[in-house]
Amino acid sequence: MTCFTLNGKPVTSQLPASTRLSDVLRNEMGLSGTKIGCNAGDCGACSVLLDGAPICSCLTAVAQVDGAAVTSIEGLHADGAIAKLQDSFLAHGAAQCGICTPGMMVAASALLAENPAPNRRDVEDALGGVLCRCTGYSKIIDAVLAVGGDTKISPRPQAGQNVGSPIRHLDGQPKVDGSLIYGDDEVPQGALLVRVIRSPHHYSSFKIGDKTGFLASHPGILAILDASDIPGRNCFGVIPPFADQPVFAETTALYRGDAVAAIVGDADVIAHFDEATFPITWTPHETMLSPASAMADGAAKLHENRDGNILVRGYVETGNADIALAAAAHQVEIHTTTPFIEHAYIEPEAGYATREGNRIVIHGCTQAAQMDRESLAEIMGMELDAIRVVPSACGGGFGSKLDVSFQPYVALAAWVLGRPARICYSRGESMRASTKRHPSDIRLAVGCDETGRLSGFVFDGVFNTGAYASWGPTVEDT
Repeated sequence: MTCFTLNGKPVTSQLPASTRLSDVLRNEMGLSGTKIGCNAGDCGACSVLLDGAPICSCLTAVAQVDGAAVTSIEGLHADGAIAKLQDSFLAHGAAQCGICTPGMMVAASALLAENPAPNRRDVEDALGGVLCRCTGYSKIIDAVLAVGGDTKISPRPQAGQNVGSPIRHLDGQPKVDGSLIYGDDEVPQGALLVRVIRSPHHYSSFKIGDKTGFLASHPGILAILDASDIPGRNCFGVIPPFADQPVFAETTALYRGDAVAAIVGDADVIAHFDEATFPITWTPHETMLSPASAMADGAAKLHENRDGNILVRGYVETGNADIALAAAAHQVEIHTTTPFIEHAYIEPEAGYATREGNRIVIHGCTQAAQMDRESLAEIMGMELDAIRVVPSACGGGFGSKLDVSFQPYVALAAWVLGRPARICYSRGESMRASTKRHPSDIRLAVGCDETGRLSGFVFDGVFNTGAYASWGPTVEDT
């Protein structure tokens, strides 16, 4: 039992002393304004004040705040302490997706309480522990400086003068007061927790063992779901003609992070489950981590309809580039490569599903509710009208949350067990499972005449779309 003051009121936590303060605030105290992005102290979205100083609540055990005063974004908003700061954020457009905004508010309020007129370097230092993936920080810094008197806040435009004027976001206020609901901010009463079992190998066959025996020896785990439980089509993809990714791999996992099963049960049991005890055996195969290895003679074919492991080819020709380049006054050849790039949104994939009679309702973070709905109808073998997708606020996506991620797992769990089912990816799981910007290997040859007019151009690009198609055809066409 831990006693402390929370937003000016004495509270007592009944959770174990080692519980993260962020979990106490969100799960026990019901304050979802404190956001979780990493659980590692890297993103700062979980920042709160401890006796007036900003801390990462995900790195703080609740026992460490015994007898202390904790202030969250809800407390700062309720007593009006950050009213000017909130107004400045709205006026400057400093809250975009909004997932980092509560942490920014907390860090900025601590700075302004200590230094009412900071300079730009002071603000940069104070906010350095809170990451923002959207804004580039400039608007956030300007908003804090405006409160301190360094810059002026732009007035609201008069009616009829909106075009060309800075407009406050319609959902801006809930972003700056911490009340906007993201994927993991809302948990239905009695919701089960879903945990996806993923391949630890880049390329491996597998076999799931005795599911009945496993369930009997693991009280609190109610179901194991795998490919055999998919009522419709065990396949999805953002471009339907190229759809090739299974909800659950059936016999072979094609990348490290490929889903092979999911366990569903009581939240505490699932959260602390040791995946080493899951009944599965792996038979790893030789990995192919580059286009060159995947296209090599004798390489294993990952998809039966993809000879040479090539998803799609593109070719455009006009004239004879070789002749034009040979006759060019000047010629440049370039060979460049780019790595895969994680989209790095602060909010991990999260949401829940409920079964309502013969319908499924999915709540959570997504950039493409209608595409999710169409994919889920096929996966669940249901009519489109039987699927409803209710988007939460999306704490960053940058294209990656256009792909289906958590949705089939909670939908299937809710359908099979008849109870609400929720999920929130860990940061590591999000990094393993999410799509990435495509690595490329590009060779260019460009020639021009003496005046600089281009006379020849050759482009040869190889793009790595990974084990499944995803946006590969679009990237190749672009």
